[in-house]
Amino acid sequence: MGVEMTMAGSEFVTLGRTQLKEAGMRITGPRVQILEALATTNRPLNAYALHAHIKSAGGAVDVVSVYRTLSVLSELGLVHFIPSADGFLPCTGVCEHDNQTEHLVCDDCGSVTEISIPQCTTKDLEEQLQESGFQAREVRIEVLGTCRQCQDKGN
Repeated sequence: MGVEMTMAGSEFVTLGRTQLKEAGMRITGPRVQILEALATTNRPLNAYALHAHIKSAGGAVDVVSVYRTLSVLSELGLVHFIPSADGFLPCTGVCEHDNQTEHLVCDDCGSVTEISIPQCTTKDLEEQLQESGFQAREVRIEVLGTCRQCQDKGN
């Protein structure tokens, strides 16, 4: 596909291929196209946006395959769903815990930055959850605001 991919992006594609194979899944053309498309963006994409992105780059994959692949990638911990943006974003691997992520979502440009939840925060949260008798499956924090690049443009 005629899209520029960063080194981190190519590492994401390689990791995706490896984890799919380890999970006993085939490395199909559509799955690779989806991994490559995700690797080129810092904005969450839903299945239709991902389909359009692949198609505009000369690829061919049906929307059902995109949905199925996103589901698999999510189960493998390779992508995160960003509810406020209604889309999926590759996991950057900066998280110490696979199921505890913090995402900084820019209201202006739509970019999302993944950062680790500080250990002191997770410790406090775990204590609160234990006190309330609630068992968390996953912890996601979304911070909505303006990224540095958009702030710099405004000044």
